[in-house]
Amino acid sequence: MRWMLLLVFITVTTVGIYSCASENKEGETAKVEEKKEVYTCPMHPQIRSDKPGECPICGMALVPLKEAQHDEHKKHIMVAHHKVQLVGIVTEEVIRKELIKSFSTVGFVEYNKEKIVDVTVRAYAWIEETFGRFEGELVKKGDPLMKILSPDIEVAMREYELAKEKGDEELIRSAKEKLEYLKAQSIIRSPINGLIIKKFVNEGGYVKEGQTAYRIVDISEVWVIAEIPYRLFPYVEEGMEVLVTPRDNPEEMYDGVVDYIFPQTDRMARTVKVRIKIDNPEYKLKPDTLVEILLEKELGEVLVVPESAVVDTGKRTVVFVETGKGMYEPRMVKLGKRAEGYYQVLHGLKEGEKVVVRGTFLLDSEAQLRGLYGTASAGGHHH
Repeated sequence: MRWMLLLVFITVTTVGIYSCASENKEGETAKVEEKKEVYTCPMHPQIRSDKPGECPICGMALVPLKEAQHDEHKKHIMVAHHKVQLVGIVTEEVIRKELIKSFSTVGFVEYNKEKIVDVTVRAYAWIEETFGRFEGELVKKGDPLMKILSPDIEVAMREYELAKEKGDEELIRSAKEKLEYLKAQSIIRSPINGLIIKKFVNEGGYVKEGQTAYRIVDISEVWVIAEIPYRLFPYVEEGMEVLVTPRDNPEEMYDGVVDYIFPQTDRMARTVKVRIKIDNPEYKLKPDTLVEILLEKELGEVLVVPESAVVDTGKRTVVFVETGKGMYEPRMVKLGKRAEGYYQVLHGLKEGEKVVVRGTFLLDSEAQLRGLYGTASAGGHHH
């Protein structure tokens, strides 16, 4: 009996020691696991890391996950439910929207320099008559511009007549080619419908071979030279359609196309020149007319946030996200283009999240007082 009791005591003691050893081993394992710290960003809790560092979104220092969870509500601004309406806090959802960037600028009508034609003579000649033509006059194709007397042309015409009288085909062909080269005619006519912008001859005057007598431009198509502010230049591209309206006659509208963007910029005015081509069949657009140009650029469907929701702290751009009733989180965001009262959201927000669009001044002031932006970001600018 005594031996049996001793055997039971030894067995129980052994099991107890083994059990204690197992518990100690499990406790040590748990402690090791507890030592594996996880780090996160206070402003972007979706970020996780097994070591300290910076948030890839906002650049803030990562903190231990437990500390972040403990301080989670410290990063929010709490407003009592009955005070939300009192202070006028209003929220809107972050949505996806088709954006069109519209803006206007001014410009001046100019001749299409590709439509300028010089009227010249190919032989020395005296000007017998100019038919009363003057600079600024509209002429039609075929209208007489001047009557000339050229000894060279007279000689060439006489040679042609003699060749025909002799019946010498070679002489006839040679004389005819000479007349065609000289464009032998006593009346010089307008080659196009257009505007006389320069008249270089007068009755009784003399012109040399190749000298320009008239300069005429076809104004059925004109250019508009517009100045685009440099900040809006990225929205302009060749081939885009525009709407042109004279400042003095806003009821008239013309469709135009941007056909050239000048490579130089005006560093004083901070603008870029663009050339717009416009059809002007009735000649209503006059050179040097001041016009207004409306340009529109489709940005496509993008994630957007209202302009009124954005607070520019100077170093970072912030919106206040409603995370619960009366609970607002200042969220650093990265924004893109602005149009139609919205900013394109590039990073920091998801579709469906609610942001404060009215009452941001109060929340911004509270965030500054509590240092939620950090010392370098104080002093927000509200859009």
